[in-house]
Amino acid sequence: MKSIASSTAFCAAALVVAAASLCLPGRADVIESGQRVFGQTSVEPALDDSTGNLIYLLTPLKSPFPSKSNPRAASPLYLTLYPLSSTLPASEFNCQPTNCDHLNVLPFPDVDYGALSGSDTACADFNGGNPCSAVKGHDHLVGVASTGGDFNVAWHVQLVIFTHAAFLDGKINTRITTLSQIEALVQSGDAFIADTPITFNCSVTSGRTYDLGTPVVIPYP
Repeated sequence: MKSIASSTAFCAAALVVAAASLCLPGRADVIESGQRVFGQTSVEPALDDSTGNLIYLLTPLKSPFPSKSNPRAASPLYLTLYPLSSTLPASEFNCQPTNCDHLNVLPFPDVDYGALSGSDTACADFNGGNPCSAVKGHDHLVGVASTGGDFNVAWHVQLVIFTHAAFLDGKINTRITTLSQIEALVQSGDAFIADTPITFNCSVTSGRTYDLGTPVVIPYP
């Protein structure tokens, strides 16, 4: 499934989830990348934004989207987008353009990330023919109740974008795994948060569910 995005919206159906699963402990010593399908659900790696530990999000494939929850009952889900020029290995990210069906490109052009015209194949395929920028991958940072995070059934998507300063001082080469890191980068001017209108229902599942899934492969130009 190809995503169609604007500067504040993108296809995040792979993250739409039911709230039936329990919050389970994260794994600190495991690196996983990519979306997997298990039965009628997809499962993706994410990061506990309090500890930086690996967790997993479960997504029923045909759940209603977007969520119609009360905005006061929503918590932020941060999606950090890394540029191609980052020295971090793509295999470390929760998602890469070739193994997840959402946010395959930055949904608006950014000079530092590398602005692409709407006629570029990546923009045509994954951004509805609108200008975009290529990315190396992205991470999902969410709060988990068991570790003191801001956990709710509904999640409001916010993009974390590196600024020109981060390209100059090398902050693009350090992986962001916690909310405190995001806050520090925003305060120093190395990143900004781009709000989106997307809210969806989310739950945390076990690593065993992820292990049972079939990896998703996305054709990417």
